[in-house]
Amino acid sequence: MRTLRRYLYVQIIATSGLVLLLFLGLLFFLDVVNDLSSHVAFGTVLLRVALQLPARAYEVLPIAALTGSVYVLSGLAASSEFTVMRMSGLSPQRALRELLGLGLVFALLVLALGEFGAPAASRLAATLRARAQGGQFDTSLSSGVWLRNHDANGDQIINVGGVGAGGQLRGVRIYVLGGAAQLQREVSAARARYAGHGVWVLRDATSVQLPGPGQAAGALRPQHLARLDWPTSLTPGMLDVLLLDPLHMPIVDLWRYVQHLRANGQSVQRDEIELWRKILYPLSPIVMMLLALPFAYLHTRGGQVSWKVFGGIMLGISFLLVNTLASRIGLLASWPTWLAAALPYALYASGALGFFLWRVRYR
Repeated sequence: MRTLRRYLYVQIIATSGLVLLLFLGLLFFLDVVNDLSSHVAFGTVLLRVALQLPARAYEVLPIAALTGSVYVLSGLAASSEFTVMRMSGLSPQRALRELLGLGLVFALLVLALGEFGAPAASRLAATLRARAQGGQFDTSLSSGVWLRNHDANGDQIINVGGVGAGGQLRGVRIYVLGGAAQLQREVSAARARYAGHGVWVLRDATSVQLPGPGQAAGALRPQHLARLDWPTSLTPGMLDVLLLDPLHMPIVDLWRYVQHLRANGQSVQRDEIELWRKILYPLSPIVMMLLALPFAYLHTRGGQVSWKVFGGIMLGISFLLVNTLASRIGLLASWPTWLAAALPYALYASGALGFFLWRVRYR
């Protein structure tokens, strides 16, 4: 049985790896062609697109695993090799356990890409994109990005106009609010860099203290400072939401951002759904293995293997589409966030397992 397992694993991993390389090559070519219209040096375009490959691999690895598995299992069934394996003791229950074990290997690889490879590469690619755009965020808002922060240092509304190399913020404006949301202080700075321990260092800062209730309104005297320490609970990990797709953020950073929004009384449903999707996405290769296994029990001629592979690809793409659609419907219908994220996995896994059991028992 160990020999059968090694044979299956080597065949599926090799084929899935080849499919993954083909997908990444196609996406790389399309991204390069799309970025050539941005009037950036060709070498910069190649580097920027290459840095997006870990995120692309994170997205398409489950489909590549499904395609490779369907191709191998369909080929084994068409050539009667799988029949020989069954006669050698490979029961349906054993085949299911072996495919789930391989799915766990792919799941760990997806988890590693999502937590380490894709966030680091996407952050560097976003920095290169910001440099090419003169340090501005890729946003349709001409006023930059707005954040709210409420902690021990007070209630603050923050506007960030751009980001530079190394996560340096540009065009920072901080509005400190008092009771009844009354503006107490305004701070603006040309640049800001995180110094650690909950402190941002503002450079070329201007601070204006406004009179409080009952105070005489006199002439405002701006205070110009070369350096101003700004204590806050905001961290660079939370600000990654300005640069990265939530699906490409580490789970811990995304969870901290959701907690930050909740602590500030802001809507968290959309980001909480993304958090659940991020948590559950490593399970998608296991679902793909469940979808692929019934193809080994479809006894058709070898010439129909290509149609099986095509059907497997369409099945994997439909899973990704339903996954996205369920999150959007859940957001509109105010479903529980975990339900909106978990529903596609439950539907496809139960459907694949039910078809597999029906096929084995009655066919």
